[in-house]
Amino acid sequence: MTVTASTSDFDLDAKYRVTDGSVLITGVQALARVLFDQIRADRQRGLHTAAFVSGYPGSPLGGFDQILERNAALLAEHDVRWVPGVNEDLAATSVWGSQQDNLAPLSNHDGVIGMWYGKAPGVDRSGDAFRHANLHGVGTNGGVVCAVGDDPQSKSSTLPGASEVALYDAGMPVLVPGTPQEVLDLGRHAYELSRYTGCWTGLKIVTSVADGFGSADVAPGRIAPVLPELSFGGEAWRHVQRPTFFLPHTVELEAELYERRHAAARAYAAANGLNAVEVDAPDAWLTILSAGRTYQEVRQALADLGFASDTALRDAGIRLVRLGMIYPLEPGIARAAARGVEEILVVEEKRSFVERFLREYLYDQAERPRVVGKRDERDARNARLRAILVRSSFLVDGNPVGTRAPEAVVLGDGSVVEVLPPFAGG
Repeated sequence: MTVTASTSDFDLDAKYRVTDGSVLITGVQALARVLFDQIRADRQRGLHTAAFVSGYPGSPLGGFDQILERNAALLAEHDVRWVPGVNEDLAATSVWGSQQDNLAPLSNHDGVIGMWYGKAPGVDRSGDAFRHANLHGVGTNGGVVCAVGDDPQSKSSTLPGASEVALYDAGMPVLVPGTPQEVLDLGRHAYELSRYTGCWTGLKIVTSVADGFGSADVAPGRIAPVLPELSFGGEAWRHVQRPTFFLPHTVELEAELYERRHAAARAYAAANGLNAVEVDAPDAWLTILSAGRTYQEVRQALADLGFASDTALRDAGIRLVRLGMIYPLEPGIARAAARGVEEILVVEEKRSFVERFLREYLYDQAERPRVVGKRDERDARNARLRAILVRSSFLVDGNPVGTRAPEAVVLGDGSVVEVLPPFAGG
């Protein structure tokens, strides 16, 4: 049933019930809605699925369990079972159990989708459960999303969080939304990708996205997943979970994960446009590549520097690439980023992650521009200095440069140039 947005019968749970129109929603609320949207999509195509959710609370996803608790009627309507975890790794093991219909066939449903939630320390301690569950794969008409709350600025955590490396180590594809709208869209894609590839899929949600609030468009056909037709060894690709999980099957599954499932994830990302060239210039000399919330921050920084419009960026020869899936890196978007430019600047929150994969992929390609990010062609400190300089204020002989035209700023013999970094006081 389609529910259209209306002001006449508005209710606080409209953000979850409206299926056609616009809703006001936070990032954490959008994550809860992803469960309902996936169940609705399954029902539209004739699948009677349920959902099993378990995890451990902690900001930036600290309110997620409270949202589920307050919406018991919605959970019941959509066959969503929420079981709070005693800790993160027991929760992950419980979600793994929801995907083992080969051991306990389902009598009332066609499949079960799973969701694990937790913050970065929970990812660290759940690594063994994640590796086992991801290698085993998802159940029939199932799929699992690992919703990871990362706190890169350590706003409410003892340590800064960046979980993509841990998810990579477990062999999970990693999707990175940058707005509540992208939480809804990439959340749906995360389930479809998981079901298609057999992989558990990481959904990295940083603090500013989890706490962020905005309008999001919803519609029954907004996400229409395209399932690529792949074949390996002459056999059409289709993930089927093996009933046993012992030698020699675990060794065979490891090969399948990295040689077939990840190839399927790359194909899904390409077919469904998870990554995009947002701004292109026919004579681009520079590509700036970023993902999730960082992409939004790059756009703001460029606007602050006078490149607020797409036209201004094109005129300056700057190409912008936004990644929705940061791992595994999809070759097509890497080639699109490299096409015809002198340099690719990779902007990431913490450690160099995409930068390393991009540099590795381009190493033996015909088009091989310079790749800079956490490090440049000289050393890592230069890249950090450059990042500070572009946001700094300048004074010439004590007078602020401000937004004056370049020709109005005269540097004479003996002129003194002062640089005030963005964190300077006064």
